[in-house]
Amino acid sequence: MTVKFRRTCSILLAALLSVAMVGCSKADTSTTNTSSVKLNDPAWKEAMTTPFGAYPETVTYSVGQMATKFTLLAGSPYAKDNATNNVWTRYFKDKLNVQNTSKFEANDGKDYNQKVSMAIVSGEIPDIMVVPDYSTLQQLYENDLIADLTDAYKNSTSDRIKEIYDSYGGRVLDSAKFDGKLMALPTTEISHGPGILWLRKDWMDKLGLQEPKTMDDIEHIIKEFVEKDPGGNGAGKTVGLVVDNENVAGISGGQYTFNNIFALYGAFPKQWMDDGKGNAVYGSIQPEMKPALTKLSDMYKKGLIDRQFAVRTGDDRKALLTSGKSGSFIDNWWGSWIVADSLKLNKDAKWVSYVAPQSEDGSVTMFTGNPSSSYLVVRKGFEHPELAAKIVSLQYDYQRYEEKDEATLKEFSDYSALNVSGSPIVINIDYYDAFYRNVGIMKHALETGDPSELKSNNDISAYHSYKSYLDSVKSGKAPDPNAWAGYTASITTASLVEKSNIKEVNPVFFGSTASMALKWPTLSKMELEMYLKIITGDQTPDDFDKFVDTWKKTGGDLITKEVNEALAAK
Repeated sequence: MTVKFRRTCSILLAALLSVAMVGCSKADTSTTNTSSVKLNDPAWKEAMTTPFGAYPETVTYSVGQMATKFTLLAGSPYAKDNATNNVWTRYFKDKLNVQNTSKFEANDGKDYNQKVSMAIVSGEIPDIMVVPDYSTLQQLYENDLIADLTDAYKNSTSDRIKEIYDSYGGRVLDSAKFDGKLMALPTTEISHGPGILWLRKDWMDKLGLQEPKTMDDIEHIIKEFVEKDPGGNGAGKTVGLVVDNENVAGISGGQYTFNNIFALYGAFPKQWMDDGKGNAVYGSIQPEMKPALTKLSDMYKKGLIDRQFAVRTGDDRKALLTSGKSGSFIDNWWGSWIVADSLKLNKDAKWVSYVAPQSEDGSVTMFTGNPSSSYLVVRKGFEHPELAAKIVSLQYDYQRYEEKDEATLKEFSDYSALNVSGSPIVINIDYYDAFYRNVGIMKHALETGDPSELKSNNDISAYHSYKSYLDSVKSGKAPDPNAWAGYTASITTASLVEKSNIKEVNPVFFGSTASMALKWPTLSKMELEMYLKIITGDQTPDDFDKFVDTWKKTGGDLITKEVNEALAAK
C-alpha cells in the first residue's frame, strides 16, 4: 500500500470515527461479561489461558484473508480444498476446535492492503487480521479498534514463541506496544546477514587467485576476471561486478547491492540512523557517503563494475551470471539460488561465497532490517482475543517443532510441494538468527546420517535435500542445482557467516511521516539519479554536496524533523 493511499484512508477514517466507535463500545460490554462467565468453567478456562488447549465448543472467527491459489491443488487429493477447508484450517479445527470465515479475501500486496484500509474506514474489521505496516497499526490503536493482547500474550503464547521474540532483543515486541500495552503480535523479519560476495571459484583457480578479504583483494580478482577472460568469453567481453540499477544500496537483503562497500566507509544509505546524540539522521546525506561514492566511481572507470549496469533488467543481471559472462556479484547468503542455473549450463561452474570486503580488524559491518514489517491484530470486542496467540503458537511452534503424526506432516509436505499455503494467518515468526541457528546440528546430522536431533519439521525436509546433494558429490554425479543451492546457502554460507566477525548497527526508524506522502517520491528519484550519475562518471563525487543541499531544501529537512518528532512521541 502506498504512503499516499494510507494518508487518504487516515482522512476518511477520521470522518467516520464516531460511527466506528459506537459499534466497538457495544461489543466490549457483552463480550467481557461472556468471557468472565466462561472463565469460571474449568474447560473454557483451560482453553482461554493456555497455548494449545482446545475449546469445549467450536469458536468461529472471521479473518481478512490473503488469497491462495487453490487451483494448484487440481489433480491432487486436495482438489476440493478452499479458504475455509484446507490442511491448515482442518489442523486448527482438530487441535483448537476453531473455524475461520472470510470477512474479505484479496491477493497479497496492494490488493490486500486496500481491503485492510477500507475495513478500517468502515469500522468493520475482521476478528483477526494482518495489517501491513506500523502506520496502520498506530491508526487502529488511536481509534480504539483493536484489543489489548498483553494478557493473551502472557497466558496463551507458547514458551518457544516468547523465546523467538526475545531473540530480537525487544525490538519486535516493543514496536507493537502503545502506552505499555501490547496491541498486536508482530511478524518477525529474520536477519538477512551481511552482504555476501559471490565469485566464480573455478575462474579463481584457473588464474591462481587467493581468497579475498579486503577491498583491494576484490578489485584485483575482478580485474583479473575482466582482463584475462578465464570464462572464454572473448577479449573485452567479460563483465565486472553485476549491480542493481534501482537499488544500488540501502535495502536490507537487497540483491546486487553495494551495501558492504558503503558500510566499509561507515555509510548507511537510505537508513535513518542515530547520530550518536540521540537524533535520527538520514544516512544517504552523511559525509561518509562521499568517499564510498568516490571508490565506486573509480571502480566503474576501471571496468570493475558492469559498464551497462544502469540499463540492465533483472533478467539481464541473472543471465550475465548464469551464462558465464560475469563471475562476481554481491548478494546475500541465499545468493546461490540466483546462480543455480549455472550448473545446468556449465558442469564446471563453481560459485563460492565470501564475507567481504572486511575492515582492517577483519570485521564486516551491516545495518539490520525492519524487524517487523506487519502485525496480527484482534478486533476490539472479539470474545476470544487469546485465539490469535493460540493460532500463532500452533502454527509457528507446535506444527514446526512438535508435530510427529506422519499423515499430518505428509499433508503439509504435499501442500508445500505444490507451493500452496492455505493458512488463514499469513505471517512468519522465526528466530532472528534462524538462517544459521541450527547449522551445527544439521551438519552433525548429515555427517552421521541421523536426523533425529533436528529441531523442526522444516529442518528434516531440508536434511533430505542436502543429503541428496552430498550423495551426488560422493558418487561423482552432477548434483541437482536446487539441492546444491540449498546446501550452499543454508550450510556452507550460513556456517561462514556464523564464524565471521559481524558488527550490526540498528536503524532507528522504519515508518512514514505526513510529508513523506508528497515529498518522498521526488527525493527518492533524486537520490537514485545521484548514485547513477556519480558512479558512471556523469557527475563527480563533489556533486554529492550539491545533492545534499538540494535534498534538504526539497523537503528532506522537514521530513527529518517529523521523523524525530515521531520517535520522541513513541
